[in-house]
Amino acid sequence: MKQLLLAAALAMIAAQGNALSCLRPDPIETFQRLAAAPESYFVLYGQLTFDEAELPAGVLTNQTRAPDPIAARFAGNGLSRDGFTIDYHSDVTLQIECGGPWCGSARSGVDAVYFVAASDPPVTMQAGPCGGMIFEEPSAAVIEMLTSCMQGGACSPQPLQ
Repeated sequence: MKQLLLAAALAMIAAQGNALSCLRPDPIETFQRLAAAPESYFVLYGQLTFDEAELPAGVLTNQTRAPDPIAARFAGNGLSRDGFTIDYHSDVTLQIECGGPWCGSARSGVDAVYFVAASDPPVTMQAGPCGGMIFEEPSAAVIEMLTSCMQGGACSPQPLQ
């Protein structure tokens, strides 16, 4: 009987080991990490609009391919040394990424900060399973700190809220 209970407990622990474990992403930490990367990135603030019906529903059972890209439109501003002052309105691509059966997501029509690899239009916005490239409804303090980071000033991650 003890062996059966031990086997059941081990099976439960092993199943939990397959769960996705993510640290809470922070937009300032993301800025710092990408600023140190060899690639160039845009930091955009505004709204992405797209058909939310095209998002993958919940967890994916077919892990053989990534979800199809979603056509979207971005309206907002890009970050410069003066803040989010560069008008940026463009067609974009939203690419949902998955880690195992867990997939990222985004919401249409919500103010957000987007970190986007610099490329010719249309740029691709990545929504990973652990987040980190899209930060919805940022506080005024986050917007101010991103501007400070861009200016080479204070650049400290935000306390958990």
